[in-house]
Amino acid sequence: MSENDAMIMLKLTEMRMSDKMDDAFLWMYTQYKADSYEEFKQKYPLTSGTKERKYFSTVCNFFEFCGVLILRGYLNEDLFFDLGFGLDVIWKKVKPIMDDFRKETSVRMYENFELLYDKYREWLNKNPPKIK
Repeated sequence: MSENDAMIMLKLTEMRMSDKMDDAFLWMYTQYKADSYEEFKQKYPLTSGTKERKYFSTVCNFFEFCGVLILRGYLNEDLFFDLGFGLDVIWKKVKPIMDDFRKETSVRMYENFELLYDKYREWLNKNPPKIK
């Protein structure tokens, strides 16, 4: 881990704790629910510009950005995964819509978010809880 990794983590934490981001994460944790892409489009239509759709995009884009940093080697994965930012909870919520979402938008939509989650699962297997 380098000093640069620590600085990036501090910036990510500042981003995550901003009021806008905090509102988006809170909504994703407590109110977001879509078991299919069809349900997602009905509840959170892209064309309407709803705050809920913005919350969804804000949170997914945050993890997409984090995924790019880690997958490209700009951020130490141990440092990021040790904190996690709720990655596992959020990915499990959005996973049911991703295949159809990508079919309608882009095959690369949130691919770094998904790859980040896959890497996180590998990391969890290699790093047992510190407190038992």
